[in-house]
Amino acid sequence: MATLDLSAIRSRIGELRVTSDGLIALIGTCISVAALTYLLSTIQGAVTVHNKRHGSRPPKLPYAIPLLGHLPEFLKNTMEFLARATAKYGPSTPVRIQLLNRRMSLLKGAESITALFRNSRDLSSEHWLVQVLVNAFGVEVADAPFYLADDTGIANQPDPRSKMTNPEYRIFHLVFKSVHSGLSGASLEEMESQLVRNLSSQINEADIQSDSWTTIFDLYGSLIRTIAFRAAVVSLCGPKVFECIPTFDADFWTFDSALPDLFKEMPRWLAPASYAARDKMKEHLQKWQSFAHEHYDVSQGKLDKREWEEFFGSRLMRTRHEFFQKMPLSKETIAADDLGLVWAATANTVPAIGWMLLEVLQRPDLLRRVREEIAPYISLDPSDPSRMIVDIPNLCSRPLLQSLYAEVLRLRSGTVINRVPTSSDFHIGGWHFKKDEQIIISTYDTARDQYVWNQGTVDDPHPVNEFWPDRFILYPDNPNSGPVLPTIAQQQPKKMQHPPISEPTFSLDGTAGSWIPYGGGTRMCPGRHFAKKEMIVTLAMFLTEFDIELLIDADCEIKPDLKYFMFGVMHPQGKIPARIRRRRFN
Repeated sequence: MATLDLSAIRSRIGELRVTSDGLIALIGTCISVAALTYLLSTIQGAVTVHNKRHGSRPPKLPYAIPLLGHLPEFLKNTMEFLARATAKYGPSTPVRIQLLNRRMSLLKGAESITALFRNSRDLSSEHWLVQVLVNAFGVEVADAPFYLADDTGIANQPDPRSKMTNPEYRIFHLVFKSVHSGLSGASLEEMESQLVRNLSSQINEADIQSDSWTTIFDLYGSLIRTIAFRAAVVSLCGPKVFECIPTFDADFWTFDSALPDLFKEMPRWLAPASYAARDKMKEHLQKWQSFAHEHYDVSQGKLDKREWEEFFGSRLMRTRHEFFQKMPLSKETIAADDLGLVWAATANTVPAIGWMLLEVLQRPDLLRRVREEIAPYISLDPSDPSRMIVDIPNLCSRPLLQSLYAEVLRLRSGTVINRVPTSSDFHIGGWHFKKDEQIIISTYDTARDQYVWNQGTVDDPHPVNEFWPDRFILYPDNPNSGPVLPTIAQQQPKKMQHPPISEPTFSLDGTAGSWIPYGGGTRMCPGRHFAKKEMIVTLAMFLTEFDIELLIDADCEIKPDLKYFMFGVMHPQGKIPARIRRRRFN
């Protein structure tokens, strides 16, 4: 019979106690180091603010973990982290952030942000863009040096400090120029016409009756998003994309949902489905590009006076492929670059269209007002009753429709704008920002600055975190109307103040540096004019053609999907059921 070895048991218990004591001591040391780090960084930041002089570096945002800096907090909840950083040290003092080995400054305050955009010639975003193209859209790593070698900037004249001499390799300038020219003048007008034609076709083909209600279990995901996306892509790329790849739209939104993983640079083995979705989209685009090149010679594109044709679609797209053919880029990289363009052209406008419709449909009185504004500018084509005729210039100048558009972009967009100083003596507001160190802006927080935005009156409050369809409308004899606080409006230079009005008027007065869904400066999104018209026209055509009733409780709040925070306009969260039927109109 075995006997208990009490001495061995006591020895083992002693070892466990020593181990436990050591673990407790280690935990205590870590807590002490974290507390001391946070205390020192807090003191350092406060001293920097108190002793500020011209040329001082912005104060650091306090953090607790050495080396990692703010990374754990940033990854845990990016929105809350940026809100804390924005609130620290007041509304206009920038703060420095450390994400492991990356250091950047968060810029705050409308005046400072406006100053940043005004100094665009001393700023760059190209290196950051290359990082996005490689990590998010799949530009081949072997082709990244070609992009990085372009130090000429986006202006017509190369940066005088540039070392690159081949004008055919100025990829950033050529891309920017093609988008700018392809979305202005006659090219813009043709894109608008194509949009109306494509929307009419998509809406007419929808399996919805006029004599009975059809129940839809996911109004945004299965109807609004599908119709808006297909119409936009055909306007940009032509119809052959969907003929070559029938699943293009479904696969695109699968890829879009994977982008947060890709933007965060998660390795392939940790996010295989995200990389597979991206690879699939690149294969799709290569297939379409190969087909389009077989049927259309882009080298002769300048001789083609048409603004749109069926294989490459818009002049913008065929211009891109004309200069891509002269560059030593792989087919995989060109497909990835086109994927970035398709994403930029649709991944913000489509969810914004969804939000515009959902906000209106939740408010019967607003729906009535919107339809009254729309009615004079949409009619049926007498020669083709399946097609609508839209007076785009007048429709898109209506004050309520413009205010809806601006308020949705204010409330539902959460983007981080990135700029990098190209000189070593870059200053804003007396603060010094290092050359090649990122400066970022959180559009989500600038759009909620309580020191800027009009929040209604005591009797009729409209907080900055709530939707207010009239926020961007000036009403005659109402000094409390308009997008910004009356005190802000009065501070505007006289030449920028709105003249006296006799009827309700859409206004962005006073919002410079605060309403920035398209960025600012020379790198402001060149597609903003088409995007605005696309959003308003699509809203108008949906509400003209369909009666829609949301099948949700009246007090149920439709929330944004915060997974998409940092990447533009956030999608509505979850499935939104509704019933729908066609309307009869003259």
